[in-house]
Amino acid sequence: MKCKVSVIVPVYNAAKYLEEMIASLSAQTLKEIEFIFVDDCSSDNSLNILYEFEKKDPDRMIVIKSDENQGPGGARNIGLQYASGEYIGFVDSDDYIKPEMYECLYEKAIENDYDLVECGYFSERKNKDMMLWDKSMEGEVSLENRVRMFISCGFICTKLFKRSIITNSQIEFIHRMRFEDIDFLNRLYCRIEKVGIVNKYLYYYRDNQESFTNKSTEIRYFDVNNTFSKKYLDHMKKEKIYNILRPVIEYVVMGIWYDMFRTYVTKSSEIDVKFLQIIDKEIKQHISDYSENIFFVEQAKKDIIKEAFLVNSHDPRKVINILEEIVK
Repeated sequence: MKCKVSVIVPVYNAAKYLEEMIASLSAQTLKEIEFIFVDDCSSDNSLNILYEFEKKDPDRMIVIKSDENQGPGGARNIGLQYASGEYIGFVDSDDYIKPEMYECLYEKAIENDYDLVECGYFSERKNKDMMLWDKSMEGEVSLENRVRMFISCGFICTKLFKRSIITNSQIEFIHRMRFEDIDFLNRLYCRIEKVGIVNKYLYYYRDNQESFTNKSTEIRYFDVNNTFSKKYLDHMKKEKIYNILRPVIEYVVMGIWYDMFRTYVTKSSEIDVKFLQIIDKEIKQHISDYSENIFFVEQAKKDIIKEAFLVNSHDPRKVINILEEIVK
């Protein structure tokens, strides 16, 4: 039986959610499908749960135990090595999906030989259905829509990818790195030529976010952001269309740093100008003229915190004056 879709699931200490997630995979209406679970050295009962389900459905379920903890990116890379499907999907171990998800995505994919197909999802944190790409994104990828793909980026688990696009490009996830999905997706966005849209909400996203509450976390995020920014920009500079897409590629890096800036200025009881100066210095290592980015400048006209982020490039002391407008 030819496998139409391979679904790769990185697993790390997810015993609490595994049964519900696996049940949703087992219920898929698409029959020619395989599920590849990569246990990333879990310390709970995750691996035993996976083995039990593999015994019940050995024809469709493959369980792989990683020899070392590599993070979700490394686990997904292992899964890709075992995948045989015409198309590739990804599911996070603490989420679940509707029974018809992969049948809907696959049928759409073969309808017009799409390289990528996108669907909507339900966000538990926001308690609402989300559709990041609309029907205007469907079809041949124009420059405008390619830029939109970078800006919205999207969620890797709501997509179905033609496997040959991944293998022929030799694209892998970054190991042990936060934001590894952004790097993977954006490198693919440089190559994808045709996109299909399924206007249905088929994925249930629990959205377990890390908290950002103390100084040690802030310092760790500096290291994470710097490492990601360098790796991401190094990857993107090798793409043929880098010069055309440079402003939006740099916008992606700015978004990573802006998230840190926004969290700091909105959750800190007292804003430290020296800390703002450090943020500015760190960003300029990667993008010297970030305050002039056309995509971010346009957004800053409507968002006072984004305005403050750009002003921070010139005078961090003015940031406090701008932010005081929020509480007036």
